[in-house]
Amino acid sequence: MSKGWKIVGTIVLVLVLFGAICIGVGFMTGGDLVDIYTTLNVRYNLIGYWDRWSQWFADSFDAIMQGVQQLF
Repeated sequence: MSKGWKIVGTIVLVLVLFGAICIGVGFMTGGDLVDIYTTLNVRYNLIGYWDRWSQWFADSFDAIMQGVQQLF
């Protein structure tokens, strides 16, 4: 089992290093975090996802708190 985790850890490490290299090359070629965020937000609607997840979390938290209050 430990051999499997070593393989998974190696793959994750390689992907993290590859991502860091890509980000570094992007910065060296004039990339900007604001531009990246704007592009991702236009393409994938990040704000919409954030709103949906935060609303789901708030609703879930409220439901849990109501359940706990009913216990007492």
